[in-house]
Amino acid sequence: MLIDVRDILKFGGLTKRVELSLSAEECGIGDTDCVFKEPVQVSAELTNINGIIRAKGFVRTGYETFCARCLKPVYCSIEKPFDEEYVGAGSLRGTRSDEAEVYEYSDKEIDISLAARDAVLLEIPIRHLCGEDCKSLCPVCGKDLNEGDCDCELRPADARFEVLKDYYL
Repeated sequence: MLIDVRDILKFGGLTKRVELSLSAEECGIGDTDCVFKEPVQVSAELTNINGIIRAKGFVRTGYETFCARCLKPVYCSIEKPFDEEYVGAGSLRGTRSDEAEVYEYSDKEIDISLAARDAVLLEIPIRHLCGEDCKSLCPVCGKDLNEGDCDCELRPADARFEVLKDYYL
């Protein structure tokens, strides 16, 4: 989502407040394992600091995914602050733009969806659980052990792997 910043680029110290609602696709987060049930709400204050645009605000959204142990649906919400800088195009000479810790703007517009995307993606955990005490599924019959034990006979673990049982998540 491009935001016109020509009005605040005239003088240092000028600010502009933006409130946006973006889809997951507009933010570039539609290809994750999560199904975004809510739009990504972006609230930010853009400030001109001698030609560098500082975008400070927060993103808010909600998504659904599955528990890594029992496969039940899990709903998660995100409210994450961000504080990013945008520099004029060409300011990053000698640095690849994907390695820079700032974003570039050109034609007097910034793409606020870049900061929103990064804030959301950094907040999504690698693994989701329905609860810390989730007992998972039976490896033999597939019954959800959170709903009760099953009558399956579990084979004893290979003795060579005994040392690893302390590391089980």
